[in-house]
Amino acid sequence: MADAGQGFIPPDAQAIVQMGYVVPDLNRAIVHWSTTLGIGPFTVSGEIIIDDARYRGEPTDVDLVIAVAQAGTLQVELIQQNNDVPSCYRDLFPADRGGLHHVAVRTTDFLGQVARYQAMGCPTAFCGRHQGRHFAYMDTSASLGIMVELLEAAPTDSSVTPA
Repeated sequence: MADAGQGFIPPDAQAIVQMGYVVPDLNRAIVHWSTTLGIGPFTVSGEIIIDDARYRGEPTDVDLVIAVAQAGTLQVELIQQNNDVPSCYRDLFPADRGGLHHVAVRTTDFLGQVARYQAMGCPTAFCGRHQGRHFAYMDTSASLGIMVELLEAAPTDSSVTPA
């Protein structure tokens, strides 16, 4: 059997910092996670503003509400999409279903890591800027069953776009 990790170098040798779950009902999911695993408290976002949001290279106006909580050093993110536009969330789950959608890692070489995933055949499914930092969901679903979200470790020039 071949070594499954052969040739793989994690982005910036960083640990996974977040697990993101798509949920059809955010409030029910918060209660479930809190009562089942004792995780919380969750902080629920207001309107999520994403600058230069792109789904598979095209502008998008995906409407999201999220809740986050820490589980030790790992952040748990619950994501509810409120509209029916195509999105990386709907790529994996229809509106009435949910589950593990992505793991996230921080990177100090954001564009370099985007290029690395693209070179491995994993296209950018969704990208933009949130609170001044770039993010990109790399579509690793064919090999991992989930996506990988790259999070820019520090804000950079806002003109940078990881198409």
